[in-house]
Amino acid sequence: MSELLVAGMAYLDIFVPPSAPPAPGTEVFVDAIALRFGGAVNSASVAAALGLRVSLAAPVGAGLADLALGALAARLGITLHGWGAPDNPAVSLVYASAGERAFLSSAAYAALDRVARLPQAAWIHVPGLEEAARLAAPLAAARREGAKVCVSGSWAPQRLAALAQLDGTPWDVLVLNEKEAEAACGSVPQAAVRLAGAARALVVTCGAAGASGYFGAAPLHVAAAPAEPLDATGAGDAFCAGLLAALSRGAAPEPALRLATAAAARMMNQRGGVLEEPSRIAAMAGEMQ
Repeated sequence: MSELLVAGMAYLDIFVPPSAPPAPGTEVFVDAIALRFGGAVNSASVAAALGLRVSLAAPVGAGLADLALGALAARLGITLHGWGAPDNPAVSLVYASAGERAFLSSAAYAALDRVARLPQAAWIHVPGLEEAARLAAPLAAARREGAKVCVSGSWAPQRLAALAQLDGTPWDVLVLNEKEAEAACGSVPQAAVRLAGAARALVVTCGAAGASGYFGAAPLHVAAAPAEPLDATGAGDAFCAGLLAALSRGAAPEPALRLATAAAARMMNQRGGVLEEPSRIAAMAGEMQ
């Protein structure tokens, strides 16, 4: 049984160079066009580098992206569980600028609707509200069998607006960034109360201002770890991986949050959200002990 299962869409990210598009009928060459994986692969790669036994469950077809995903998972020591899907089921064009990133994406979400059961794991992380909604029944079954569930937010306005109406705490941990928390309930200070029906614990990340955690007692706040940002892609996913790596090994909430912020800071020192060089972060595994 895995210590952590990451379940969701595994995106092939195509980073669009910041240059003017070519005129119709012409071809323009640039130095490079980066191709990387993202989505559920981000958290899985960081958690594996931190020493966890990690599995990844995602829609997988027989396309070029699917073949590359299988090769990457094998290289990183991640067990891949593929759900039947059209070829290349999740692809994003990533437009990066000095400010927020923008995405043009396709995702075969319908493949998640057919999932009846999730592979066994002590913790299950779902990196997206759309994925969590479509996997609600198998996630509930996994919790009944003893698994703990963490869900992180995503920019899905309708799903964010519905968070305050959830009850029965279907998840153990909910992680949102500041923008998502404001969209879900108006302001970060209201989040702990208004989202209490969604999860037993809530974490809100606030970029350079650190992160706040609400684990049932007094609120916790930790400062952001020092970073020299190169690319913010995947920082939130690395935060979740660090948090769950620590919690799964029995860490208390405050040191778990500190490891999470440290993992996010390390991730910003590379381009892309998948940790393809585990040595960048593997030394932090000792901080979980």
